Amino acid sequence: MEIRGIKRGIRGHDLKANSVKQIAEKCESLGIEYLQLVLEKTIPDFEKGKFSEKYAEQIKVELGDTKLALLGSYVNLSNPDIEQLENAINAFKEKIHYASILKPIVVGTETGIYIEGKTHTEEAYQYLFKNIKELVKEAEKYNVTIGIELVHHFVVNSPETMNRLIDDINSPNIKVVFDPCNLMTVENHLNQDEIINSMFDLLSDKIAVFHAKDFIIENNEIKKALPGEGLLNYKLIFDRLNPETPIIMEGFDEEQVIKAFLNLEKINNK
Repeated sequence: MEIRGIKRGIRGHDLKANSVKQIAEKCESLGIEYLQLVLEKTIPDFEKGKFSEKYAEQIKVELGDTKLALLGSYVNLSNPDIEQLENAINAFKEKIHYASILKPIVVGTETGIYIEGKTHTEEAYQYLFKNIKELVKEAEKYNVTIGIELVHHFVVNSPETMNRLIDDINSPNIKVVFDPCNLMTVENHLNQDEIINSMFDLLSDKIAVFHAKDFIIENNEIKKALPGEGLLNYKLIFDRLNPETPIIMEGFDEEQVIKAFLNLEKINNK
């Protein structure tokens, strides 16, 4: 039987390290190939609005052979407060400038909450669309790709909404960050296979990065679990996920990450 490997990745701020260089060294020692990097959560003295090519090149050198799957810019692109929205857009544009040098697969974000009670309305969608369109135009200038992560309580909350957004933007510079647990609720988790299949049916060729965690139901609430030890149908996911897609562990310490990857590799090779 052919042993199928998976592309191991981790978030930089889940590692015990004080610099990008230390993070890269940790990745190498753990056999981790890919990194999700959120500069302000990883570099103690990182200052927003202080981009320079020299500084970005320094970060690139410190990364060494560690590949950058996702450069994080998790801002609320649906924020109805115009001043806060402008700050978010400017912060994201700065990450696009970093990405032009660091060369991640995507600059990643979620879509956020609009006005309370209106987040899943057409009004919210059109507001978000306008803001993402502006960022995609910036990304196109720098040959950078934006990755949108779906979350069930945010504006882009389903495979269908994500597919609509990508069609409406109509650019090769927008792709998807897929975290199936972000779409699970107590009410819909029994239909997870349908949701997962819809994701791949509509967006298989657009999924650039995969976020790995798992879930259980406890006291009628969704609780996080170690990948491979909860209810998420990883067998179905691996049957449909492009094996070249980086799998980023999300929110686990180093020992848990090693165990989680062993769990997933066993499932992947069943």
